[in-house]
Amino acid sequence: MDKQRKRLVEFAQAAKGFDGYNMLKLILFAAGAKPATFVQLKISPENLDEKAHFEKHLKAGRVPFLVSRPKAYEEIVAIKGNAVKWRILGTWFGYDLFDGNRSFDNFRKYLALVLYDYPACCITHYIKEHDLKFLRKNYTHYAYYKHLHSVERKYPLVMHTPCSTKCRATGRMNAEYARTIRNSAPKFWKSFTNVKKQKADVIVGSESELLQDVVYNIRSTAPVFPAKDGHEYNLITMKPIAGHYYMISHLTKKSIEKGTVLPAAINMKFDYADVKLGKPKKVIKNLHHERKFVIP
Repeated sequence: MDKQRKRLVEFAQAAKGFDGYNMLKLILFAAGAKPATFVQLKISPENLDEKAHFEKHLKAGRVPFLVSRPKAYEEIVAIKGNAVKWRILGTWFGYDLFDGNRSFDNFRKYLALVLYDYPACCITHYIKEHDLKFLRKNYTHYAYYKHLHSVERKYPLVMHTPCSTKCRATGRMNAEYARTIRNSAPKFWKSFTNVKKQKADVIVGSESELLQDVVYNIRSTAPVFPAKDGHEYNLITMKPIAGHYYMISHLTKKSIEKGTVLPAAINMKFDYADVKLGKPKKVIKNLHHERKFVIP
């Protein structure tokens, strides 16, 4: 890795605007393990200079890139009564990064899936999963989300949805990425792979639902799986953890009423969290979200 790419790795680990997942992608790209990637950089009053510094590093390393227009990002700032309060905290920019002009040209020819080095078997499976008959034949509601959870935990370093937990191509990629991160950014590797154990109350928010109009562009809001044999809930921590409220995906066979508050043992690792719930404490009726669209 040349001097400019090393500086890009150092910048990625120090920048406040990258979360762990985007930091992972940027380090893998800078270290040469990925030919192209997409990262999001959040800008707030705390890091106003990072956009200029990031682009300076990209130009110094002769990295072709495309940057999106700024878009607002929001976070949960409080839970009061039955209201989950959100506020816009700043803006984010999306960056498509390429290892050279050839990769950039290929991207402009709509070869993004291949360019981002996704295995062919996973691309094929992804295409199949955009067929309603295939989904209903091969999954139930619970099995579909179980698949997503399983591959995320088996291969936590890849950026695509693997076709299965037995995908050899994804396994090789995940192992290569692990070696690259350990060698290029050992401090980040230690932090990203460390299990962070928390005990906190959580509240059951919304429930995930795969809808035909969202995935298949069909003019219908009907669910893909009319019968539910399980539930994937978004759990919201009642208090901030390390300065942030977290929304955690939790898959279960049990039905839990929206607004239920439960004690939880949370193990956070990589970009996901495993949760063990205790007995319900109470139910907050009419739980809703309130958003304040004002940038402080």
